[in-house]
This record gives sequence, structure tokens and C-alpha cells, in this order.
Amino acid sequence: MAEKKVIIDNKDEKKKAKGLGGCLVILLILFLTPLLALSAFYMFNRDFKLNVNGLMSNAPGALGDYFEKFPTRAEELEQIRIVSSFMLGLEQDRAVDKLLLLQNDDPRIYDDVIKDMLRINPNKTRTILEGLRTATVNKDVLSNTVQSISDEQNTLLKDTANYISGLPSNAAVDEVMSIIEDSINGHKNVAEIMEYIDDQVAVSIMYQLDAGDRNRIFASLSEAKALSIRNAYSMQQRRIADLVQIADVYRAEVTEGLINTIGNTQTYSYEDLAVIYKTLGSKKAGEVLAKVEDDAFVFDVVAKIKANELLEKSEDLITPDILKSLKIYREFDDNVSELIKVYSKMEVNKVVEIVRNMMLNASPSQVYTLDNGEIISISDEDLIMQILKSFPQDKIAAILSSLDQTLSSELTRKLTLPKQ
Repeated sequence: MAEKKVIIDNKDEKKKAKGLGGCLVILLILFLTPLLALSAFYMFNRDFKLNVNGLMSNAPGALGDYFEKFPTRAEELEQIRIVSSFMLGLEQDRAVDKLLLLQNDDPRIYDDVIKDMLRINPNKTRTILEGLRTATVNKDVLSNTVQSISDEQNTLLKDTANYISGLPSNAAVDEVMSIIEDSINGHKNVAEIMEYIDDQVAVSIMYQLDAGDRNRIFASLSEAKALSIRNAYSMQQRRIADLVQIADVYRAEVTEGLINTIGNTQTYSYEDLAVIYKTLGSKKAGEVLAKVEDDAFVFDVVAKIKANELLEKSEDLITPDILKSLKIYREFDDNVSELIKVYSKMEVNKVVEIVRNMMLNASPSQVYTLDNGEIISISDEDLIMQILKSFPQDKIAAILSSLDQTLSSELTRKLTLPKQ
């Protein structure tokens, strides 16, 4: 029984403790809520804050010393009266200037000063306010005029940038040079235009200029635009290096196998193709382009190579050789096509006779020399190979079986091996 009584007493004590704790929480909330509300009101209501400062500054000890540091409402009103009297004692223009500064710094104090000025001297205050309104209007008009001029200048810069961007690269460079040479601020003017030009277009122009002109333009560009153009140039140079390596691989491949890869713009852009065909060399480039049926594509590739050469070296030495090579290979392909039509209608024994005679009594190879020193050589054997490759397998087999073993073996080997 004694143990049971102890347990009951413990439970009663715990209940009393919980009840006491709850009362303390409620009392704390009741105390803190108005305190927090007063603190917030003190922080956001200036008049209340000034009145509290004045009241609390009279408190004894450290509390009074603390609040004595802050201005009271009476002190602020006295300061406002001093400022108001000072303003009314100035000439109108000076008073207007100082009130404008006060309005920008502290609009609330400005309103209090104006109210006090109206109380002290309404007539002069109205005169000052009229000057203040006039100054504000003039300031707005000037600001609007400056903004309008700035907008017009930006529009002109954008229009010039669009015009230059639409020109061929060499013409764009000439236009930029004329801007540089037209005034002492030419480089700065070009920089302002470059701010509105696409980075890739800017690269194609900037890096065709003399290094001195280019550096002076970069110095006048914004830091962000200058960095963006330089990054675009670095990426372009890395891309060109990659394309040169790719072209070195393509140079060793069979011409017919390159048509689907570099005979259209599905894989590479015209800018990329110009680098690839230039790297292939005039002979190989002409051989590939001769087999492309899209004449517009061929024209665009050659035109791009020419434009790049004129920009880089001020003269074009490669496209004449490419066009000469193209003409030679295209005429050869056209002649082969005509002969294929004729031979396809002949009996096998007649074709065999022609093949035997051409192999045994071959004429000297036709040699063409390009301006860069490359040599294009076309022989009777090349002609026979092209014709035979166009025949169906059974006809090729019939022709080979009708030739003697030496010629048959030689033709079989050449038909099987890839063209060098």
C-alpha cells in the first residue's frame, strides 16, 4: 500500500509540474507579444521612435545613457527649423539646388522641411517650389533628350552592324578599314559596331586586319565582347586543325568513296569543305568534284575556297588549278560514259579484241601539268578499267575468260586492287 501511495504522489507531482510549465509558457507569450509588437513599431514608425528616444533618454543609469545617443523628435524638429530658415535665406537658385539634393537623399526630411518653410514664409517657399518644379522638368527633358540620342546612336550602330554582316568577307573588311581611316576615332567607332556583330562574323573580319588595327579595336571593345571574339577565333583554329587531319585521311581514300562524305553539305558546312578540299590538293579536289552532279554545290565550294584565299593571301592561286583538274577529270568521265554506252551494245568477242589491243598497244599516257606542279596522268589502262567496272559481273567474267592468262591475270589484279 505504501508503494502504491508513493506512485500516486509522483504522478500528482508530475501533473503539477506540467501545469506550472504551461502557465510559464502562457505568461512568457503574454509578455513577449506586446514587446515584439512595440519593437517592430519602434523600428518602422519614425515619429514613435523619436518620441521613445526622448522618453527613454530620461531613464536613469545605462539605459538613459544608451537612448541619449539617438535624436529625439524635439531635436529633429529643431534641426528642421534650422534647415528651413537656412533655405529661405538663400537665393532661389541655390535653395533649389540644395532642396533637390535633400529630396534625393531623404524624401521624408525634405517633406518636413518644405512644410516648415511654408509655415515660416509661404510666399518665398512657393517661389522656390516653382523653381524646383522647373528644374525637375528641365532635368527630365535633358535626361529624355540624352536617352533619345543614345537610342538613335544604338540604332545606327545596329543598322551598320547588320549591313557589314551581310557583306562578303573581303567587302566587310574594306568597309571596316574605311571607317578606321575616316576619323581619328575610327578604331573606337569600329569597336562600337563590333559589339552588335555575331562573333563568327567578327572573327572573319578582325583577323584579316593588320595586327595593329586589330589590337586597337580590341582595346576599345567591352571586356566581355573581346573575350567572346577571341574564344570564337580559338575554336575556329582548333576546328581547322581537325579538318586538316581529316583531309589527310581522305587524300588516301578512293575518289568514288568520298562523294557521299564531302560531295554535299550533309556532314560538313561550306566553310569546313573549303578547308578539306584545299588540304586535299588541286588534283584530288578536282577529281572528287568532277564526280559531283550538283553544279551549284561545286560552284559554292570553289567560291568559298577562293574567298578564303583572297582574304588570307590577297591572291588566289589554288582555285584555277582545282578548276583545271575538275575539267580534265569531268571530260574523262564524260568520255568514259559515252564509251560505256557503245561497248555495252557490242558482242563480247568484239569487246575482248578492243581490250586486248589497248592493253598490248597502249598509247602514251596523256599528261596534264597544273600550275602548282601536280601532274594528272590518264592512260588507256585507266580508260579500260573504268569501262570494265561498269559492266555486270557475268560480262566481265566472259571478257576475262576470253583473254590469255597473262592479260586476264593483270586485269583481274587491277580490277580488284583499290585505285592509288
